[in-house]
Amino acid sequence: MILLGVSGGPDSMYLLDLLYSKRKDIVVATVNYNVRENSSYDVEVVRKYCQEKEIIFEHLEIDKNACFKGNFEQWARNIRFDFFKKLYEKYNCEALYLAHQKDDFIESYFMQKESNRKPDFFGIRAQNEIFGMNVLRPLVNKVFKSEILDYLHKNKIDYAYDYTNDLTIYTRNKIRDRLKNLSNKEKSKIIDEINKLNQNLQMTENEVLSEYIEWKNTNFSQDTFAKFKNKDRLVYKLIYEKFSNISLSKGKINSVAEFILSKNRTSNYLLKNDVFMQKKHGKLVF
Repeated sequence: MILLGVSGGPDSMYLLDLLYSKRKDIVVATVNYNVRENSSYDVEVVRKYCQEKEIIFEHLEIDKNACFKGNFEQWARNIRFDFFKKLYEKYNCEALYLAHQKDDFIESYFMQKESNRKPDFFGIRAQNEIFGMNVLRPLVNKVFKSEILDYLHKNKIDYAYDYTNDLTIYTRNKIRDRLKNLSNKEKSKIIDEINKLNQNLQMTENEVLSEYIEWKNTNFSQDTFAKFKNKDRLVYKLIYEKFSNISLSKGKINSVAEFILSKNRTSNYLLKNDVFMQKKHGKLVF
């Protein structure tokens, strides 16, 4: 079985139709956050397609009065992936498919640049692991949004339109607005440049992986950590591997590194409510 996250938007409906043409063992997962008045239509678009094709359809409805603190996108992502994880295990899935495409890849790159983050990869990976799930994004190197829309119109496949994607109150939408007049040829040149940057980053990532393995073999000793030069990347990798749903800023990563290196060799660091990183006798404990 494979799990597919489908919002009802054009990208995910395109991927759903593409995957259905190749295999039938699909579970579709849809989340309605109820932040738009017409968001129930999105769900019905997906439900109708799945009913017609006899595809397993799983749906999570979030109370429109649900409270969230801080970044909405991060809050929604946590809810979404918690739901995906439950379904992934329920159906013993081999992979979770997501519908990010080439435009998303470029937008993510510019978001990373504007945030001054130091990622180990620019854009969006075609494959990675999240919460123990094998996550695949088969469209991220394959198609642009315009090609997806052409396909859906040609094949008369219904999809939902999220008008909030046009609101420039979100960083991604501002970037999307700046890129909307570029041709696919022009955007392909940007992707080529990003891929060159990623080749250089891969060399650094290999070095980080080597340091991480050495650190892990010393039971995450603070003395071993002190000699490494890629401390921020090591902290990011450690938290990504050992914890779930931890929001990381550059400041927080630096703060965790300072905790690991601190002279107090036995102490705790609060990552979020009731979630601590523990250090005993100069080594991290998990």
